[in-house]
Amino acid sequence: MRRIPLYIIVLLLGFLCLEFLEARDSIEEIEGTGLVIRSDPSGARVYVDGIERGFTPLTLGNLPGGEYYIRVHKDDLLGVRYVDRRFKVTLHSTSRLVVSVDLEEAKGRIALSIKRSPGSPGEAALALEPKITVDGKTVDVPVLNIPAGYRTIKVRAFGWEEASKTIYVEEDKNQLVEFELRPAPFVMSAAGVRRERFNPANSGSLGSAEIVFTVSGPGRGKISITDPQGERVFTAETGPFTSWSQSLRWDGKSGGTALKDGIYTVLIEAESISWDGSPPVRAGTRLPVELDSSLHIRPLTLSPGKAGLLFAALPETLPRYSFQVEGSLLFGRAPVIEKTWGTLPFSAALRFSPMDRFEAAAALNVIPEFNADMTAAAGGSVKWLYWKGESLPLEAAAGLAYAWAGEGSVTPFGMGTGAELFLPLSWRPHGSLSLSFSPGIIWTGEKGYPNETAPRVIISGGLLFQHGFITAGLSARSDFAFAGEARGAGPVMLGAEFKLFPPPSIFVITLQGGVWFEGSRRGGFGGVGIGMIY
Repeated sequence: MRRIPLYIIVLLLGFLCLEFLEARDSIEEIEGTGLVIRSDPSGARVYVDGIERGFTPLTLGNLPGGEYYIRVHKDDLLGVRYVDRRFKVTLHSTSRLVVSVDLEEAKGRIALSIKRSPGSPGEAALALEPKITVDGKTVDVPVLNIPAGYRTIKVRAFGWEEASKTIYVEEDKNQLVEFELRPAPFVMSAAGVRRERFNPANSGSLGSAEIVFTVSGPGRGKISITDPQGERVFTAETGPFTSWSQSLRWDGKSGGTALKDGIYTVLIEAESISWDGSPPVRAGTRLPVELDSSLHIRPLTLSPGKAGLLFAALPETLPRYSFQVEGSLLFGRAPVIEKTWGTLPFSAALRFSPMDRFEAAAALNVIPEFNADMTAAAGGSVKWLYWKGESLPLEAAAGLAYAWAGEGSVTPFGMGTGAELFLPLSWRPHGSLSLSFSPGIIWTGEKGYPNETAPRVIISGGLLFQHGFITAGLSARSDFAFAGEARGAGPVMLGAEFKLFPPPSIFVITLQGGVWFEGSRRGGFGGVGIGMIY
């Protein structure tokens, strides 16, 4: 007699045990008895022969063999409804049946009819290009297959009043929703200046102000700027308006030369383009903007958790509300690393200025080993620029920092672990060149946290060149312990860096490298980084 292959028997049992399941569902027979029902998402009610038995995942281990009708129902959750699943199973007394089902969102079909209201202008006079959202999400077509339940549909078109309807979408039903749009009265609103105070000498978009406003329909406009004496220094035409949002960038210059410091006045004037021959509607507003040549927004290195050079903090702070983020990677034999190419340390860092002359910074340093081990350090600092000399080209600041590490008293990026007080000072003998010195004291320890009884002294400093969209620098750092087992000098780190900050981009590209010495150990390293500043 010819034998039937085992896989055919399994398939036949599957068909006998389960009806009305779909291709994405699954069924499995395992050792034991009874029935297991699972669903995605879970938490669905399970009814067996019309009796509620619990929520998925549900195990009914004592259910005797026989035929059962199963219903899986998911209650509304955050406005989402699901289609009930109904199927029949046949249980055997020698095995347990495991059924997994996918629940689909219950949906209905909506067709949108968008018309012009009676008396509205035709397409040649005022285009109707509607933008549709359902519960705040943009959709591209007027025929929608959307989840059942209450849904808010909004239709918006430039030059037309917004229309909104809340409807109940019925499951697996077709519905027609009609909108009639009316021309919108001309209104100018939301006028403002992004970066109300800036220095035209800053690079790219950071050395300019963006003037923004919105309009409700077609029109034209003019932006005029006058100096503190009332003399007009800038005029530009805007329009014709074809969208709601309008913007214009002003660089604070005249003939390529930066204008004098002071508070300037921006006058925005706009008027409608009438489609029915009526007189145009006019609107206008005045806004202040300040030019301040003392504000400098320049990228610095952030990986040690203090803004400055790679191995030396600087007193310079960002202007109020500006920020910088940066990611860096080192390769070769990075500082304090035992083995060349033994790891690729990387850092993620940021700094932010909530007020003038005050800045906060934070950094995460990660040192992954190629054998799957990893150490990390995290730290932050605050800094106050208490002296910004006007007559003398000196800047001085005071700062506090704290960092924790998995091990060691310093990371490859020069982040000292423990509590630190630092006093950065810089002297600018030339407009583009400055010398810095940043002494400090730190309570640290070789185990990655401050466990030494006496603080160490940190000596660091550097040379910084800043011009236009280029920043370059040299820096050095070492620390000295006067007590305990770590008595003596720590590693000497020497770094060089070059930052490219091309206008009008806000992105910063960094190349860096250097050498380090600690007793008989030494090494050289390189690095790359990318970030943004605003």
